Amino acid sequence: MYAELVKLSRQSNLDWSRVSCFALDEYLDVDEAHSFSHYLSVNLYDGVGLPAANRFNPSESGDDYDAIIADRGGLDITILGIGLNGHIAFNEPGTPAESWTHSIVLTPSTIEANRELFKGAQRTPSRAVTMGISTILASRRIILMAFGEKKRAILDQALTGPVSPAIPASFLQAHESLQVFTDFDRAQACRLD
Repeated sequence: MYAELVKLSRQSNLDWSRVSCFALDEYLDVDEAHSFSHYLSVNLYDGVGLPAANRFNPSESGDDYDAIIADRGGLDITILGIGLNGHIAFNEPGTPAESWTHSIVLTPSTIEANRELFKGAQRTPSRAVTMGISTILASRRIILMAFGEKKRAILDQALTGPVSPAIPASFLQAHESLQVFTDFDRAQACRLD
């Protein structure tokens, strides 16, 4: 997705100078080369010319992340993936809908799912800071992406099952402007009204 954004931005000569980007989450206790901040810089921000002053990360903003988002006019669009356990951003199962940006201990399944990303690192991080459910739901528009057949079952539970902290992505059912993109037949995965 980031490569496509860079490509489209360059083809259309889009000006990102007035865009503010807020990272969803960040690992704690990780070297810079394996941070989301670094990943976003290399794969998106540098490619579209996003000014450094418009790049925000929850690990660098402390308790003020939600206030910074509000001061910048709120989130116009939030792009999410979904974890195999139903997490969005790093809001792991059990995270309440009323959560704001917070630190979290990652579940063993999330740590295992991310292990491949940390080849060459001393260890896979077990803690992160994440935008909360309330922060995400305040976004004017949300795009949820689920790729790979292994995401079909959790996507179905999240979008058609009961709304519950047990599957944080289920809170997205209440959002008025949610779009879902998959690489499998959504009609078989879930019902979207």
